[in-house]
Order: sequence, then C-alpha cells, then structure tokens
Amino acid sequence: MINQNISLLKQSSTLLINEKVKELRIKGKEISHFGFGQSPFPIHASIVAALRENAENNHYLPVAGLEELREEIVLFLKKHQNIKTTKESIFIGPGSKELLYQSILIFDADFLIPKGSWVSYIPQIQSKGGTYHILDTNFENDFKLTPQNLDTFFKNKRPKKQTVLILNSPNNPTGAIYSKEEYKALAMACRKHSIVVFSDEIYSQINFSQGYSPSISAYYPEKTIVFGGLSKVFSAGGYRLGYMMLPNEMQVLQKVYKSLFSETFSCVSSPIQFAAIKAFEYHTNLQNYVATSSAILKSISEFIFNELSAIKIECTKSEGAFYMLIGFNRYKAAILELGISGSFELANYVLENYDFAMLPGVDFGFEKEELFFRIAFVDFNGEDVMRAYESHKNIDSTFIEENAPNIFLGVEKIKTFMADLK
Repeated sequence: MINQNISLLKQSSTLLINEKVKELRIKGKEISHFGFGQSPFPIHASIVAALRENAENNHYLPVAGLEELREEIVLFLKKHQNIKTTKESIFIGPGSKELLYQSILIFDADFLIPKGSWVSYIPQIQSKGGTYHILDTNFENDFKLTPQNLDTFFKNKRPKKQTVLILNSPNNPTGAIYSKEEYKALAMACRKHSIVVFSDEIYSQINFSQGYSPSISAYYPEKTIVFGGLSKVFSAGGYRLGYMMLPNEMQVLQKVYKSLFSETFSCVSSPIQFAAIKAFEYHTNLQNYVATSSAILKSISEFIFNELSAIKIECTKSEGAFYMLIGFNRYKAAILELGISGSFELANYVLENYDFAMLPGVDFGFEKEELFFRIAFVDFNGEDVMRAYESHKNIDSTFIEENAPNIFLGVEKIKTFMADLK
C-alpha cells in the first residue's frame, strides 16, 4: 500500500545521529557531537524582536511569499552576493530543503551529484523514482567539481534527458568554497552541455576569507536556480524559512511552482516571514554578528585541521560553513584488523568505543570502503564563546579547551583512537 520509492528511504542521517546522541547523553554518556550541523549561535535579538512583534499575525500570505520580504531578498542578493534579480523571481518556502525537493519534483531530468554532497539530495531524488549520477571528485581538490569531471561524464554517459547539477558552496560536507575562477570554468562547461544548475547557497555568508561566497549564477545566469534561507547564516534552523530565485530565462516556470506550492505547503508561517524581513535587511549590527560567528568558526576549523593533520588524518581545508571531511584511508590495514571495512561500521565503532559522533562518507556519495567522514565543529555554546571572543579576540588551543571543551575533547578522542590503532 506504500509507495515503494518512499518505503525504501531511511531517516535523514543528520537528524538520526542527532537523536541518537541525545539518547546517549540522557543515559549519561559524554558524547562529543560532531555529527549534526546546526549553528551554535543564538538568533540575533533584532530578528527575535521582529518575530515577537508579528506573533499575532494569523493571515495566509501569498503563495510566492510576502511581497515586502521578496523585495528585501532582491536587495540582499544584489548588495551582499552580487546577484541581480526581481521580486517576481523570488519564492519563499518552508526551508531551502523543501524548495530543493519541490524543484526536484518539478524537473523531469537526470540529476548530477558531485561526490561529497549533502545527505538529502540523493534521497529526495530517490523519493520520486528519479535518476541520479555521482560525479567523480578527488581529495586533492577538496572534492570540488571541475569542468573535466563534467566532460568525462558526458563523454561516457550521454544522458538522453535534461541534466540538473546540484552544487553547494560553501560545501556541506567539506567546507570547501568554489572561487570565481572555478565558477567561471564550470559555467562554460555547464553552458556547453546545457545543464540546469541548482545552486545551494544556504551557507553563503559563512565565509572565512570574505563577507560572502561567490555564486555560479553570476557567470551562468540563464540556467541557475539559487537557493538560500535563514537556517545557517542567521542561526534560525527552527524558523524553517528558505527562498529560491528563478533565472529570467525560466520565468515560464513561475506558474508551475505556484501551483505545486499551493497544493502542498500553501505558504510559510506569517510571523516567520515578517521576522525574515529583519534578517534580510542585514543591518550593520547583524553583519558584524555574522562576521564574528565566521571568525570563531574559522579558528576552530584551523585548530581541528592542524591537530588532525599532524597525526596523518586526511582533512579537507574548510573555507566556510562549519564542516570538514576527515579520512582514515591511510590506516585501512589497521582498521581492517578490527574487522571493519566500511565507513558506516567505523563511524559506529568510534561512537560506541570513543564517544565521538561523526557521519560516514557513504551518506555523502562516497563508496562504503572509502573511509571519509563528515565532522561538524559546532558542539559548543555559541553565546558563551562569542562573549569570550569579544574579550580576547584570539582563539588558540587554550581558548578552545576553556570555552569549547567538547570540541577540544572530541579532538583528543580521535587522537586516542589513532594511538590505539597503532
């Protein structure tokens, strides 16, 4: 009686690990939680105040979203991400995750997923019985897609359907960011192969070297759909509000999107949409707040990278978001002696024996025998760390040990695991 495409799905790995860690902590286990990617910082007071002021608003809003909010997002994208668009091209939904899913439903296409991509892309495609292809990437390039990867795919596969490439930068799970030059080269390849791009830019302002991350839409505007929202940059995952931007050349799809939205989620909560206006106004105080958050995350990522690289663990260089891929592939022989050959089994082994939670690479498009894992370095009290940072302006190992003890202890647990391996 159940749609087989749905019955074969498992619960989202990120949400599942979060629930499992909560259960273990209730039982008294001191888990270092590097498995779940939720911003550790509190929502800025200005956004909370705007939500409170509009709490009594119980009206259904337009299917595409509140006009004032869509206008504010247009200004935000132009000023802070160098993307030019109009309010008619903006749609508001209950999180960018849902908007991506609805877009996957709409497009009758073969989907292209770079190896090292967010856990939900593939299950969303599977839920509609869609076809996807994993595009090869490599550790030396922090698993970023290259034009050569695309050319190789089209030379070997020759898909008969429209193709849709899902790109994510800053990237979950690697923390990597595509540069303008890399996007220019990818845009040329996408144009050559007539690819539609879903550009997942949910982490755009969490960039460790500048205020925002570039968008491929600046170089491939005709076929790039941009997705963003409140959850990561504005630390408001529970608010469940995202946006998407259709390119001018795809305005014919406006009616299709509105029809599907009207028959599914109708519209996003009214108070949340009004609160989101304040977020996307992105006033100076809020910009400084996000910049401070990024500075903290950068220092923590550098601490982890240096500590783990020193013991020969493979680490991607995190440039944004709050993730890193780490690999134990140099130690496969020792791990095999434990009776473990896959990333899923090793993640469970480390959780059960070293109280360290991480997600296996198999959830991110890797083969099970590739021993890569995503770690999210957000297991700390963001409010406390931000307050301490404002006083010190310097984050070293002592600062992390004192103010983000779960991060420090988690790294020590991985060191212990490695020492035991030898």
